[in-house]
Amino acid sequence: MNYIALSLLTVLLVPGPTNSLLLQAGISRGLNTRSMRFVAAEWLAYVIQMTMWGVFIDLLMTDHSWVVIATKIFAVCFLFYISLKLWFSVKEHAPGATAGITVPDLFVATLTNPKGLFFVSFVAPAGTFLSLEHWLSFILLFTAIIFPVGLVWIAIGAFCGRKFHAVVSGRFLNRAISLVIGLFACGMLFNIASQVNFV
Repeated sequence: MNYIALSLLTVLLVPGPTNSLLLQAGISRGLNTRSMRFVAAEWLAYVIQMTMWGVFIDLLMTDHSWVVIATKIFAVCFLFYISLKLWFSVKEHAPGATAGITVPDLFVATLTNPKGLFFVSFVAPAGTFLSLEHWLSFILLFTAIIFPVGLVWIAIGAFCGRKFHAVVSGRFLNRAISLVIGLFACGMLFNIASQVNFV
């Protein structure tokens, strides 16, 4: 159990698409009850994604491997969409304005985040998603970790937004996060290409 908790904590703390969006939510909205919706959306997306992967991964990998590839391609396309949306969200004539990421944007970005597949493949014990008792135990542990981690990212964003507003706001922030997400998507695309056999 300690290994599972430590693995979940470590991977969830790693910067990526979802954490970048949580950071931006903290900068633009601060740490308050409304920003909690972003963490709740992250949690729900991960639970849905991990449950689906956990239950169907064996069938998908053996009989319908193309579904796995298609899902990963969709994830990459959406991450590129988020990256481009952030990059072009600030107009040259509006130096302080940003087009904030919405809760649905973060939900879909998390739903396609490969961390969920990693948790199912390498962290959750075998058979976790075939037993309601084991599934509940894993999800409760995951819940106890993801909410504090999500709040930490939002709190960091809120702190930076207050203390370094001129540096982290507007055009610079959006394009920095855009690059992080874009590079992450490129890495995923390379991973997909390396797994496909071109005849």
